[in-house]
Amino acid sequence: MFSYGAASMADSGPYNFVIVFFILFLTTVAGLSPERAGTISSIAVLLHGVFGAVIGYVSDNVRWKYGRRRPFLLAAMLPLGIGLVCMFMDLDLNTAQKTVFYLIAALMFWLGFSMYYTPYTALGAEITGDYDERGTLRTYARIFALASNALGVIFPLLIVGRLQQAGFAEGTGWTIMAAILAAVAVCGLGITWITTRGHEKVVEFRQEVKASLSGLLHDYLQVVKLKPFKYIAAIQVLFIIANTFFNASMVFFARYELGIADDITSVCFAIAMVTNFVVTPIAGVLSVRVDKKNVLAFAVLFSGCAGMLFFVVGIHSFAGLAAYVILFNLAYSTFWQLCNALVYDISEVAEFKMDRRIEGCITSVTCLSFTIGASFATQLLGWFLKFGWYKGAFLLLPGLVLIASGVLLIIYPLNKRTFHRLEKALADRKAGEKPDISGLGRIL
Repeated sequence: MFSYGAASMADSGPYNFVIVFFILFLTTVAGLSPERAGTISSIAVLLHGVFGAVIGYVSDNVRWKYGRRRPFLLAAMLPLGIGLVCMFMDLDLNTAQKTVFYLIAALMFWLGFSMYYTPYTALGAEITGDYDERGTLRTYARIFALASNALGVIFPLLIVGRLQQAGFAEGTGWTIMAAILAAVAVCGLGITWITTRGHEKVVEFRQEVKASLSGLLHDYLQVVKLKPFKYIAAIQVLFIIANTFFNASMVFFARYELGIADDITSVCFAIAMVTNFVVTPIAGVLSVRVDKKNVLAFAVLFSGCAGMLFFVVGIHSFAGLAAYVILFNLAYSTFWQLCNALVYDISEVAEFKMDRRIEGCITSVTCLSFTIGASFATQLLGWFLKFGWYKGAFLLLPGLVLIASGVLLIIYPLNKRTFHRLEKALADRKAGEKPDISGLGRIL
């Protein structure tokens, strides 16, 4: 579990660094308009979903001596690292040239991120098939992600500010910050590549399967038809919209609504990180004792209601901003810790329906739902920022969609009880007996 978690240093840190600061960099350093910056980010994120869709399917069907998933971690290092650095380079180009350059850089980063994230996430479902242990596995991954996230979210404004005081240009400071984060991400991928050797599940291919477009479409269609997936996809789309708006609009809200300087805003990111470290072990324990689905539902609903309350009463000081950051991160931390554990459980549903394991496709399609939500959110955010709707972007919209996501989690049909019934049905069928599927109608 420790070995698996290390690669999460390439997840949360780089992801949130891009989500939080890329549009800010494009508008305040590169000099692009908010709507153009939003369009660049939206297109790149959308194509990230396409990349992940193809990679997940391929990883289900390849036969490499080093496993189906792990080799993708090596392949992802170069595009992820180079793309991340290039996204935060301030170049003396005209507007059209900048648009093309930053779009290509963003596409390179998201290609590398997809090559790593989709197979890596699918690998988690193969390392353990236990319902509770999957929650624990994601807790280990979350701890490494938090360490990376501290570097990617808390320190950038501080480091860039200090570099400027030392005589560096602001653009150079952002490039150095991106290079540091890229190096950490690549090291995390390398650690997991080396230390998980021999732990990937050995899958017996019952028939020869050649990767093809028709095969990809067939498998993805089967995943979309799975009843639990429909819930998860909607939950993810709603949450990623809330997450994108909250993180990307915080600096703008603090600057223009509260008049808070960037170095003070960095304290809010530190508060968020401390909240994450506190919530992570608590959520890990509760996910075993209660049920990870119920823990996640409560956290998301609570944070959504808090967002609506703050929208009504308003935030007028740093103390109010810090309180909202703490309450939002209750949902943020719990979601990124437990959502993938819920996705893992869909693997057994697909195995029962299709008689083979397709963790890569399941991960890819769920990532595609993330991508759709993020692409829509970044484009919409550009318009919110253009018209100065900082309060709506930071408070109202995240609150509304979190509440909707929490309601869907409450009625989500795949829980510990139904999962164990499904496991028994799978075991019976493998033993040549007729499986008992009573009580499984809502998930099958």
